[in-house]
Amino acid sequence: MSNNHHIQLITDGTAYLSAARLRELGIISLPIVAQANGRNFMYDQQTDGHIDLLAELEQSRSPVEIIGPSPDDFRAVFERTLYRTNRMLLILSSSHLSPVMRNARIAARDFMGRCDITVLDSQTMSVGLGLLVEKAGELLQQGDLPLPDVVKLIRGMIPRIYVVMISHTLDYIYNSGKLSAMQAILGAMLKIHPFLVIEDGDIIPQEKSRKPERALDKLVEFASEFSRINQLVIFQSGAQPTEEALLLKTRLEQIMPNRDFPIITYDPILASHIGPEGVGMVIYEGVWR
Repeated sequence: MSNNHHIQLITDGTAYLSAARLRELGIISLPIVAQANGRNFMYDQQTDGHIDLLAELEQSRSPVEIIGPSPDDFRAVFERTLYRTNRMLLILSSSHLSPVMRNARIAARDFMGRCDITVLDSQTMSVGLGLLVEKAGELLQQGDLPLPDVVKLIRGMIPRIYVVMISHTLDYIYNSGKLSAMQAILGAMLKIHPFLVIEDGDIIPQEKSRKPERALDKLVEFASEFSRINQLVIFQSGAQPTEEALLLKTRLEQIMPNRDFPIITYDPILASHIGPEGVGMVIYEGVWR
């Protein structure tokens, strides 16, 4: 029986973890490939295709399709990994938000019998996925826990990760099938700014505000309901923090002084659902013991 040191951890490019940390923990991260307006955009923690993609969407308003990592991309990684180990743990961004997870499963089927591949749906993305992957990497590196226990601990963290956002355009959220045509038409007429929550891995429109600043209030209210926040990261569109993201940061600092709220640019998977005009937060609540 090989030990945990020989379990290869694999994730996708939305996992928000520095390249140095991925290397330290020996994690393989497959870049996300998004297609919009006939161009391909590649994104992981070392390539900033998400910035170019958001700039493209700002201009062309074209729909976004996530085309990679494809089954072939996963197959190539599994083949390479087999030289070292036949045990792999994949923790990937939510299966509801892109085909990445499905592509991994398709590829894994071809390795049945040769590999022991565990595929875990993180039900989140970005900072949330990064937290799960980093913790899994640390546990595997320590090597005291068998894989089923590692998986159980990671699953236990998933319900403590919250992702909420607002979008100022309805066409993307409608195209991604999360809004009915009727809601989208009415919303567009009334200039609605939906407040969206990721629940069980899917984006669910919760409330709609008539004014953008009211939508921002919703984010602040959501954050203020936590008694204990381990980490809170603001995500927004564009390379530079937007006015709205900075305003959100200021308001959060008022209710939670002496805290750091990093601002990051959201990834292509989120962009495919909320378009180029969104802002939101990932909150990780509490610490597991």
